[in-house]
Amino acid sequence: MSYKNILKEESLTYDDVSLLPNQISKIEHRADCDTGVEFLGLNLSVPIIASPMNTVCGGRMAKTLADLKCLGIIHRFNSIDEQISEFSENNLKDNKYKSAAIGITYQTEIERLKRLADYGVKIICIDIANGGSVMIERFLNKIKNIIEQYDLKIIAGNVASYETTKYLIELGVDAIRVGIGNGAMCSTSVKSGIGIGQVDAIIRSLQAKDDFKSNVKIIADGGISSPGAMCKAIALGCDAVMFGKVLAGTEEAPGEVLKYENQRWKKYCGSASFAVKQDNKNYIEGEESLVPYKGSASKVVKEYKEGLQSSMSYLNSLTIKDYQINSTFVKLTSHSFNERKPQL
Repeated sequence: MSYKNILKEESLTYDDVSLLPNQISKIEHRADCDTGVEFLGLNLSVPIIASPMNTVCGGRMAKTLADLKCLGIIHRFNSIDEQISEFSENNLKDNKYKSAAIGITYQTEIERLKRLADYGVKIICIDIANGGSVMIERFLNKIKNIIEQYDLKIIAGNVASYETTKYLIELGVDAIRVGIGNGAMCSTSVKSGIGIGQVDAIIRSLQAKDDFKSNVKIIADGGISSPGAMCKAIALGCDAVMFGKVLAGTEEAPGEVLKYENQRWKKYCGSASFAVKQDNKNYIEGEESLVPYKGSASKVVKEYKEGLQSSMSYLNSLTIKDYQINSTFVKLTSHSFNERKPQL
């Protein structure tokens, strides 16, 4: 009986845990803390990746992030020519800090992959909702020769369990997006009952990585709404975090600035809601909303970098590696969580 399969442990998310400041810090200035990481052949100045959503990452966003030595993944909800033009119109052809998303429709997406590879895109994100599907295995088998020929790095996902992380590790992908039902515009969990707390998902995936002694990169995707949440994801052991809503609403995000009730806004859509309009498919897991206009993406990245540096300084950590070694977490009660918030 299925009721016997209810697991006993709690499923934690970012608001359920906090970093314990138990280190005697010798760091005088947070600016001394180096937030750089190695990621799929790139040296990221901050472990930030823009989500391949049509209202988050186009060419302008990718260019701004590349200039900051972060990574933007240009979305796939367009024609192949349009996706390529996002790179060319923003002078990204010879820039190694670039990536693009593809789907898994054989004919269309294999052509898209070949065009991107010929253009010099080395980091490819296979962008589907459920990374624990045999469809991704079939697709990877179809494109194996292209991956080898162009020496491509493959990001896959999304997953939220030990078993599905193990599955993608065994398929040989280079990075895994972790998180199902945690995104601000994702209604998967509400409408399908699928998903777990993001901290829990990260722990399960990192355990699989450790058990199989894998070098796969783990990307925390979803649930990041503050610099503190990003700090927790990195401290847990993630190699990078993926931003959707954090970067939606910035000047560089695709779409026009809208004026409503004397405020400025930009549209923010879940990928499934956009796919409905494009393909008339029966997706039910995306939402649409307006988010406040935030100004430049560089300002947002700066805020999150400084938050990470501050957290690192509390834990006497000059590097991300030190930070992950020095981090200890405690679980919060609802009262301790509320106590920590600004009392206005």
